[in-house]
Amino acid sequence: MEIILNYQYYPTGAHTAALMWAKFKRPVRHLCDPSAGKGNLIRYAKEGFTELTDDQIPWLEAVPDEEIQHGRHRSFRRRDRAREKFSDLLEISAVEINIEHHANLKELDVKVIGYDFLDVSSLATVGSVIMNPPFADGVKHVLHAWDLVYDAEVVAIINAESIKNPYSQERRRLVELIESYGSVEFLQSQFVSDVERTSEVEVALIYLEKVPGKYLDMDTLLSGLRRGDSLRGEIDPGVCTALALPTNFINDTFYRFEQAVEAARKCSEAEAICNHLSNGLGLTLEDMQAKGVGNDFRESTGSIRNSANDEFRKRYADLKKRAWAQIIRSSLLTKKLSNQARKKIEASSQSIYDLEFSIPNVHGFLAGVIGSMGEIYQDMVCDLFDTIIERSSDNVVFFRSFKSNQKHRIGVRIRKTRFIIPRFSVSSYSGSLDYESEHFLSDIDKVFGYLHGITEAYDGLADGFKRNNVLTGNRVATKFFDFRYYKGAGTIHFYPKSEEVVEKINLFVGRLRRWIPGDFTEANQDFKTQYDKGEAFTKDYMDLYKKSARTSYGWDRPALKVLREVKGLDVDGSELDRMDAAIDAVHEEQGLRCGPALAGPGQSDIRQIAHKPTDSEPFLLLAA
Repeated sequence: MEIILNYQYYPTGAHTAALMWAKFKRPVRHLCDPSAGKGNLIRYAKEGFTELTDDQIPWLEAVPDEEIQHGRHRSFRRRDRAREKFSDLLEISAVEINIEHHANLKELDVKVIGYDFLDVSSLATVGSVIMNPPFADGVKHVLHAWDLVYDAEVVAIINAESIKNPYSQERRRLVELIESYGSVEFLQSQFVSDVERTSEVEVALIYLEKVPGKYLDMDTLLSGLRRGDSLRGEIDPGVCTALALPTNFINDTFYRFEQAVEAARKCSEAEAICNHLSNGLGLTLEDMQAKGVGNDFRESTGSIRNSANDEFRKRYADLKKRAWAQIIRSSLLTKKLSNQARKKIEASSQSIYDLEFSIPNVHGFLAGVIGSMGEIYQDMVCDLFDTIIERSSDNVVFFRSFKSNQKHRIGVRIRKTRFIIPRFSVSSYSGSLDYESEHFLSDIDKVFGYLHGITEAYDGLADGFKRNNVLTGNRVATKFFDFRYYKGAGTIHFYPKSEEVVEKINLFVGRLRRWIPGDFTEANQDFKTQYDKGEAFTKDYMDLYKKSARTSYGWDRPALKVLREVKGLDVDGSELDRMDAAIDAVHEEQGLRCGPALAGPGQSDIRQIAHKPTDSEPFLLLAA
């Protein structure tokens, strides 16, 4: 209830919604609800106002109640079709400050472009606005909508007192706008029945129409054009001069975006006028010959306004994508995120593009990323671990896991002494890495810096690759690793400065995935032995595993199946069954019985081996 009161949440009823939708005079193509709530105003229209009778829907009065034949076996009532006049909107945008309502809006196929409507800075492509703003700030919201739209209708309900008692400058301005560009109707008892929250307040139903006049007045346009050859000449070079860059990256990007939007608007208007006048002039001789027409033939021309608006929508969408791309690929994120984490964000780029490009939205997006850094870094560590395991079988060490929710109790870790990463793309002339390879090394730097508590830049692998001529094959030293690039094979061999360096990532992932205990004192000595000597034992495991293969055409990679199983993905268990059997055989030969440590005095070895830990037992993650 507290949230509802804070947000002035009074959802619109179906009857009031029908009165509001009836105000639109133009076809509704791109609609925006800036105070959408759960999306009631949108839902009523999409569903055809099923809550209302025919006589409660204003536009049905002029529609005859008759059955229309459509095809051989199909028919429909004209009134039923009229109910659904707003059901096929081309595009719907919404703004809603309460994030709990966003799921309802997405179910209605609505693009949420922002949170606080007063932070939105453009509704440039919107042609219809319908709104039930918070009553305490209704005037402010309606004026903001009017200022943001370019060529649109605005329909709103606000407290009637705001119009009847225009004591403030804002109220007087709204009254003047209504007198010049619209109308107002006062309604009683609109929040008494068929609504989620009731109120006896009288409301004002406002209609405003904003029409840009400059390019629609053809007489003024034509009279302003110069005649003859005076039209020829060059564009003022000052128009194309690069703008000085402000120091702040976000403000700079937004400034460029605003300038580009304004230029795109003028360009769209000019192109619409040019096409209209060109079509009015007629065809070229070649086109007349090709079409078989005379000089009196003219291509059909539509509305200049519609043509300009359609073209501007395309340009605006492209500019918004470009602006958001600058943020997504900016150093503000690439310095913080791994390549995989960045790709995950880029994979969701379409939902980001739906947001209005504004400074508050950019800050909100970045704040959301920073607020999720704990979870993001956890994914980054696991992604890097999996990538190293997947890139080469030489990197993998197998061991019997301590606990597991999977059928097979198999764990994997990275070799502590050396691991190999193949498939690096390096210029054979300069020795420089391509974009993806360079960022992969940066990912290793970020993860190991994170695991060692380093938040600033340090002497990492990416810098080491840039500072040295790696084509010589010499060994290069960095903070946590030495590495050597092998030009012919396109591989890099990594040599940790100490076993503890790689063990940081092994412990982090092993505890997260329940392969090892939160504290090794929970495990018996045999478990510790097979884990610490995993490099030597893995050779024995693989020798037995390969002997059990059913085909002679190479051998598969059970480490990949371990990773798939732990992620809950479908996997053919035959390889893991064979690896389980190989590990059991080697442990039997070595006399190892891995399990938990003795829980208390008097507990026998047989009992401790039979102990099966439950999921409810404590499990500790490695502290970041």
